Amino acid sequence: MLLLWCAVAHADPCSAKTCFELALHVVPDTVDDAWLEQLRATANKHFAAVDAGFDYASRDELPASASHIVTRADRDAFAKQVTDTKIHVFVIGKLENVDDAAPVHGVTWRARGKKYIIIAADSIDRVLAHELGHVFGLPHSTYKISIMNKTKRDDPPMDERRFSDEELQILKPAVARLAKSLAQHHP
Repeated sequence: MLLLWCAVAHADPCSAKTCFELALHVVPDTVDDAWLEQLRATANKHFAAVDAGFDYASRDELPASASHIVTRADRDAFAKQVTDTKIHVFVIGKLENVDDAAPVHGVTWRARGKKYIIIAADSIDRVLAHELGHVFGLPHSTYKISIMNKTKRDDPPMDERRFSDEELQILKPAVARLAKSLAQHHP
């Protein structure tokens, strides 16, 4: 069932030079609209440095059975719902780590030639920005300032973390390439 995105999400629409559409797929009763909007606002804040941003373009409901994703096959199953050129974001209750015992709150996943994001309801607001960094080609980082650095650290404080200058140099052409590719699909 396709649901139109509520007005709260568009209270602050993307005003960047390049805006990308996000297609949301949400397990009902896992998160509220304010949480979803905070994810988007934080992603827009971090991508503003490369004059890119994001708007929620659509939202649909996932079945309750998708609330707890445990296996690679569970993650792969979302690929069938990626049918257009939007960046697809699946919001679920809990996401298990398929590689080790460490907790995981988000992942950029590839299956059946498609790339998409899966985010758990217990994620902090910069998880979407981090995963979008992966969508645009950034690996995990060792830069202390970087939101792509997964290591626990107190310095710098969370509110001062951002993409490193080196990562921004990678993001700029990656954003341009994806925008050009999407424009070719939608003349």
